[in-house]
Amino acid sequence: MRALSLFRAPRRYRSGDDAFSQAFAQAMTRHFSPVILSDNCPEWHDDLLESFPVSLIPFRHGIYSRTVRAMNIRAAIRRLAPGGVVCVRDEMSRGDAAAVFEHEISKRNAYVYNMFDNWFADPTLAPRAKSRCELADAVVVPTERLKAACQQFHPGKSVFRIEEPVDCSRFAETAGVKADRPTLVWAGSPFSQSELVPMREILAAVHRVVPFDLVILSGYRKPDLSLPIPWKWFPYSPANEQQVIPMAWAGFCWLGDDAYAAAKGCYKTKTYMAAATAPVVTDLGHARQVLNAAGAGFLIPDNDARLWIDALVHLLSSREAAVLEGGKARAFARDAFAYDRIAAEWAHAIHEVC
Repeated sequence: MRALSLFRAPRRYRSGDDAFSQAFAQAMTRHFSPVILSDNCPEWHDDLLESFPVSLIPFRHGIYSRTVRAMNIRAAIRRLAPGGVVCVRDEMSRGDAAAVFEHEISKRNAYVYNMFDNWFADPTLAPRAKSRCELADAVVVPTERLKAACQQFHPGKSVFRIEEPVDCSRFAETAGVKADRPTLVWAGSPFSQSELVPMREILAAVHRVVPFDLVILSGYRKPDLSLPIPWKWFPYSPANEQQVIPMAWAGFCWLGDDAYAAAKGCYKTKTYMAAATAPVVTDLGHARQVLNAAGAGFLIPDNDARLWIDALVHLLSSREAAVLEGGKARAFARDAFAYDRIAAEWAHAIHEVC
C-alpha cells in the first residue's frame, strides 16, 4: 500500500474539526500505509504569536510567515517519502495564492487538495484556489455547489464530492438526554453570529407562545448580542459542546440566500444531528440535501418567518417530538457521517486518479 500524509491547519484555523482528525487517519489505515497526520505548523507557533502585542502585528503576520513558518513547512515537506499521496486540507501557508509549498509537494508526490472553504463558491473569491486546483491530481469538496464551482473554473479536473465526517461517538453518553425545560441552541463560530440578527423577531414570537431557554455556544468571549429574549452563553470547548447541544430540544441554523451560504458544508447542522438534537435549518444547498436524505428535522423555505415560528413552536412544545426528531437525525448521522464510510470514499477517489 502507498503512504498517505494528511496536512491540516492549526486548530484555531480549522473548520469541521472532525475531517482531518486522528480518528479519520486511523480509518484511512485500511487503505494506505503508513498514514501520517500533521499540522502544517505546530499549534504552539500560533499560541506564541497571539501573545505578542498588537503593535507587533506586522511581525506576526509578515516577517514570521516568510521566515520561521516557511522554514517549518518546508522542513515538513522534505521529510515526505517520495511516491506517496499527500492530502492538504485548505492551504499549507495561509494567503499564499501562488501555492509555493503545494508546488514542492506535487513534484514528488500525488497531491490531493481538500477545498472545503465555501468562499470559493463566490466567483470573486474562487481565484484564490486557482493554483492549488491546477496542481492537484484530485480535488475533494464537501458540497455539490462547491463541486460545480470547481468544475466551472477548472474543466476536466477530477473533482469528488465527499461528505465531511462527524464524530458521533463524542455524544454517546449525552445524546438524547434533554433538559427539563424547553431549550433551543445556536452553536457556531464568532464569525457566524450575524445569523442571529434576522432571527430576533422570530425568537421573540416563539418565546411568547412557548417560553424557552436560549443557549448560545460560541467563541471564547461573551458575544455582544442584542436579542429580545433572555439568553445564556457558553464558551466553545469540546466539553461544553458535548454537554450543551444534546440537552437542547432543537438547534437552529439561519442561512442567507447567497453563494457563500448555499455552498456551506453544514457542519453545525450535522453536529446537531450527531448530538440527537432536532435541526431547524434554512432550506438551502447542502442542508437541504442532508435533511432530505435523513428524513428528519425541519427545512424552512425562503426563511419564511411563519414557518420558522411553527417549526420551533412544534419542537419546543413537545419533549417527545423533540426526542423523536433528534433520534432520527442521530441514527442517520451515525451511518452517513461515519469515519469508515467516508475514508472508503476518499480512498476510492484517490485510487481512481493517483
